[in-house]
Amino acid sequence: MSEAKSGWGKILPVTIIVTAVVTIGISALLVNIVERKEEGKHTFFRVVEVTDDTDDPAVWGKNFPLQYDAYKRTVDMERTRYGGSEAMPHLPSQADPRSIVTQSKIDQDPRLKTMWAGYAFGVDFREERGHAYMLVDQRNTRRVTEFKQPGTCLNCHASTYVAMKKLGGGDLFAGFEKINMMTYSEATKNVKHPVSCIDCHEPQTMQLRVTRPGFLEGIRNLKASQGVANYDVNTMASAQEMRSYVCGQCHVEYYFKGDQEAAHLPLAQGPQGGRHHRLLRRGAAQGLGPPRHRRPRPQSPAPRVRNVEPGRPCPLRRRLRRLPHALQARGRAKDQ
Repeated sequence: MSEAKSGWGKILPVTIIVTAVVTIGISALLVNIVERKEEGKHTFFRVVEVTDDTDDPAVWGKNFPLQYDAYKRTVDMERTRYGGSEAMPHLPSQADPRSIVTQSKIDQDPRLKTMWAGYAFGVDFREERGHAYMLVDQRNTRRVTEFKQPGTCLNCHASTYVAMKKLGGGDLFAGFEKINMMTYSEATKNVKHPVSCIDCHEPQTMQLRVTRPGFLEGIRNLKASQGVANYDVNTMASAQEMRSYVCGQCHVEYYFKGDQEAAHLPLAQGPQGGRHHRLLRRGAAQGLGPPRHRRPRPQSPAPRVRNVEPGRPCPLRRRLRRLPHALQARGRAKDQ
């Protein structure tokens, strides 16, 4: 009997210690789970409050310094294997205050000026450069300063989400229609920044979102043609789809529709429907119909860059393959 009591005397303290350790471990685990759930509600350290009316990317950058740093790096001007362009000095003037621009493609190949005579691209057509310049370059291109362009052109060159909301009294589509009916010079007064954070992110949760009415309508028409009624891309698209859609709402084929010059996306004919409609812009008014369908050619991931001096021959067809589609259409019309 004394031996049994002695055995229990040894087991009991061990049991108490083990129980205490397990209890502490379970409690720590539960506390950790609660903390992680709370952290999940706040995915970033909030330095400043951003709202659905905060269109300045610098304000967002206080909460997201790494992302803002990547955004600012779009000011870099360097040709890479994926594209880009070199900085070219430019004498500032009252009409064009820029001190640096990109190389003129018309200067590279003067035949483009002849081919697009009377067309806006015939007076100014330059190499592309980063998103940071998309608004200032559009405001100062001769295609805008010397030609009457509609406010629709602003759709993919500026942070228009807040402007559209204000113009539409909270209705994004109504604001979009008002901008479309303005001249470019009137519409650009309503914006301050290039496409920025608010155009692709919901300010409270940071979830990706589509804010361009043209794409919202176009993707809804596409899904309707596939048997999906009342498709809302911001609530029904998968996370992987949204990674493409937020870029696709601007990097997309379109044409101007109706008297209101609205940007219409022909997505109802499928994601590649734009190949048939192309970027007609004002080409329709000049009697230019959609270009003949051609089988797309595979392109190298690292296209060769050629410097073509004025007067020297160049493989025009190969060069035109990389130009805006409206320009390709104009070129084929001239050939015909």
